Amino acid sequence: MTSSGRTVIDEVKDRLDIVELVGSKVELRRAGKHLKGLCPFHQEKTPSFVVFPERGSYHCFGCGKSGDVISFLMDTENIEFKDALRQLAERAGVSYEQPKPAQPEDDAERRKLHEINRLAARFYNHLLLNSPEAEAARKYLEGRGVERASWELWMLGYAPDSWDTTLKFLKGRGYAPQDILVAGLAVERAGGGHYDRFRKRITFPIRDRDGNYVALGGRAMGDDTPKYLNSPESPVFVKGAHLYGLDLAQGAIKTQNRAVVVEGYIDAVAAHAHGFENVVATLGTALTPAHVRTLSKLTRYVCLALDADAAGDTAAMRGWEVLRDSAQRRKMEIRSRGRLVSSGSELELTVRIARLPRGEDPDTLIRKSPDTWRDLVENARTVVDHFFTVVRETADLSTPAGRTQAVEELAPVVADLGNPIERAHYEAELARLVGIDEHEIHGVVRSRRGKRGREEAQNFSVISQVTPEELALALLLKHPRLLPSVPPDFMLGLERSQDRELYERMREIGSELTADRLLSTVDDTLKGSAASLVELTQSQPELLSTEQPIELERRLRTIRMRRLKEQINQHSLLLKEAMNAGDEAGVRALLEIVPVLAGEVRELDPPRSPYFKDSREK
Repeated sequence: MTSSGRTVIDEVKDRLDIVELVGSKVELRRAGKHLKGLCPFHQEKTPSFVVFPERGSYHCFGCGKSGDVISFLMDTENIEFKDALRQLAERAGVSYEQPKPAQPEDDAERRKLHEINRLAARFYNHLLLNSPEAEAARKYLEGRGVERASWELWMLGYAPDSWDTTLKFLKGRGYAPQDILVAGLAVERAGGGHYDRFRKRITFPIRDRDGNYVALGGRAMGDDTPKYLNSPESPVFVKGAHLYGLDLAQGAIKTQNRAVVVEGYIDAVAAHAHGFENVVATLGTALTPAHVRTLSKLTRYVCLALDADAAGDTAAMRGWEVLRDSAQRRKMEIRSRGRLVSSGSELELTVRIARLPRGEDPDTLIRKSPDTWRDLVENARTVVDHFFTVVRETADLSTPAGRTQAVEELAPVVADLGNPIERAHYEAELARLVGIDEHEIHGVVRSRRGKRGREEAQNFSVISQVTPEELALALLLKHPRLLPSVPPDFMLGLERSQDRELYERMREIGSELTADRLLSTVDDTLKGSAASLVELTQSQPELLSTEQPIELERRLRTIRMRRLKEQINQHSLLLKEAMNAGDEAGVRALLEIVPVLAGEVRELDPPRSPYFKDSREK
């Protein structure tokens, strides 16, 4: 934060002893002014996890994870920021008001929006069942194999071909046009007034996990555009956070320990009608980090059921990237079978891909052959095997260009594997696939695992009270298109839990990130930090689109170099203290870290000695 005001976060950090908190879960031994023990976030035999009481922080020289008291509790207990802060505030005796307290006006507003959407859904459902005008909608659903029992279960409906029927209905129930507008069921006219958003469409009510009606989706039956139309985002609806059918599917997902993700409303409806009740659908978006977080609370197994075409392959890659990034933000290891394992908690997630036969989608396949669908899901391919199959089918491996394409597409997938034995296996398979020496493939994969870009950093002014991390976050807030370019380990090294939480929110919002949207998504404990970040963006220089990624790389490199210098200084102190104390085992353990630090320095700045300052780095 750039402001001088004290926050609950500051008070909690000041009052709590990080040694006591970490010591309750990690056996720590004194090493001079510091303490060390076995890292709780990865498996190790030699202690490389160090607690720095004077700074109220910790760092592992093995896996690179850093943080404060709040992030430690978040990661070891697998809980969210606000829950960790609440627990620690109670322990510290700090007065802390739960974020988004039960304010009657907020709760009343949400209930009002839920009720408006529920009334509209029931109204449309009544028209579908009874209105002569809805005959075409009924025939369409029957033609798609959607039986009437599903119409009631899912509250499917029909929005009439009218500009104001819905408005009149809801106003007759006592709701103002402004309320109907906020709920997403009306659109403002340019010249004043409102008109119905959904017209001449089959409607699919969208409910949250608790069964509250938060939005609607509408499908055109003829040539009207767009083919699919969703409610806009509102105080109760965020498109990238909801999954269609989750309220109905969550029981089966828990019982079967498996969630199947499809892309269409009718796909989900058809699946449930045929007994596959663990199926949910995205709402016209790719899989998002919010989806991953929601599903990981219900199951350890996710199957992506995708079409066997270019769009399906793209969706598979996008889904895998989101799952991978979400895993790596939690320091989860990625294994070849699509298994993401968190060594710091009980959470793990297994991801597989069910690739449908060409010309089929889940809805048609389930109706035609439920057994085939069941077999596809139960025998879904591993993530890595799926992408190898896709490349075999799409790349012309008889040409240099095709082989280059294969390496470019598969090397990043192989590089993401955390297990070196599995990685070596797929490196060998990739080498055989393209007819290239295995050593060359190993070099390509290794470079992919390294940090992107070797651009030399240039000095830029840093306001004394602003950290390099805040400057990087401010750049990302100003240019959200850069978010996918941030290395996965960026979040792991954020020492301040508030920076870490803000970055998580920014990633969730993604390309639609704006200052207003960020401020609207954080609770009161983070409002000050978020406001300071927004203020900081206003002082950022204007950059051309070609300059933005270069500037991001410079800022990330500055952070990495600063952290590395701190680690080297900390390591030197620990080594000196161990030598003075005659701790031979400690000295040996610390000396094992030297090659790791040296390798980090060489990776950042290959031509120069790692232990001498350079005029280009201050």
